[in-house]
Amino acid sequence: MNNSSFSKPSAPPPPPVSEPSGNTGFFDSPRQSNNGGKPIWSLDYYATYFDVDTSQVLNRCLKSMYPVGDYATDTLNNQPDLYGPFWIATTVIFAVFVCSSLAGSLAAYIAGKSHVYDFTILSSALFIVYMYAFLCPTLVWASTKYFGCQPSLMEIINYYGYGLTIWIPVSLLCIIPYDYARWAFVGVAFAITSVFLVKNLYIVISRADAKTSRIILLAILGAHAIFALILKMSFYSYDYVKELPVDTTDPK
Repeated sequence: MNNSSFSKPSAPPPPPVSEPSGNTGFFDSPRQSNNGGKPIWSLDYYATYFDVDTSQVLNRCLKSMYPVGDYATDTLNNQPDLYGPFWIATTVIFAVFVCSSLAGSLAAYIAGKSHVYDFTILSSALFIVYMYAFLCPTLVWASTKYFGCQPSLMEIINYYGYGLTIWIPVSLLCIIPYDYARWAFVGVAFAITSVFLVKNLYIVISRADAKTSRIILLAILGAHAIFALILKMSFYSYDYVKELPVDTTDPK
């Protein structure tokens, strides 16, 4: 009897390993695999970036104020979104406007003066906050992309967008009519968000050479400091000088 008839059948060959594509797309995000090859200018392309629930957004907001661990991996789970950054930036705009108006009226009341509401504050806040939330990360992405750091635009937008969360409670606290306290609140917010941005962006920036990394990092911190100072000087400063009553009696 031929023993070969009782031999075990050979295992099928393993499937070929697919090579990763060198084209990671415009946003360089894993969510792109779910867009079905839709063109970037179509609304359907961005649908997956708004596929988050409230609990995820709240968790990402809270973790941005407690910068521990790798935010992209531990909190975003490598699935960044556009819903949170957009609505947080919009909420900051209205918080800045409402709280600035309330604080201005309170300061005027203490000084015994009338207060006129300035609705140009809303348009100024809209321009400044949206520029910071979306233009700054785009510039950071472009510069790191140029130096071959392989950044993800969506993740950087999430760092800046969710990093704005802390300015919502700061806007409420800055209603307090004490300028030293307002400077302290802005300073704390600046320090926390600086640590959050540097901690997460340095993972990308460090892929460039040391000199380039330092220049990009200083530029990021400089832009962030300018943003914090603009918020303080334009929206969190509302002091009225209380006029002393004029003595009209005849000194004779």
